[in-house]
Amino acid sequence: MKKKREIFVQALGLPKDLCLGAAILTAVGSMEITIENHKGLLEYDPDCIRILSGMCRIRIEGSDLSISYFGRDSMKITGRIQKIIYE
Repeated sequence: MKKKREIFVQALGLPKDLCLGAAILTAVGSMEITIENHKGLLEYDPDCIRILSGMCRIRIEGSDLSISYFGRDSMKITGRIQKIIYE
């Protein structure tokens, strides 16, 4: 069902973030990342932060990671970001 919805949204050229709940990640170098449209926090420690989004789980790996802002649908992570993994 989810795959059909993705194909439909893509065929019509609709924004995936609105129609599918896809997260929007904005990285500023390797020191800061802003995540919009998140659904919540799954794990939080200085080396790994896992976030739930509408389409997948997002794993941020690095060192000295911290959440400098956490809002209802957006958050900002700072630290030394080494990997962004979509699970």
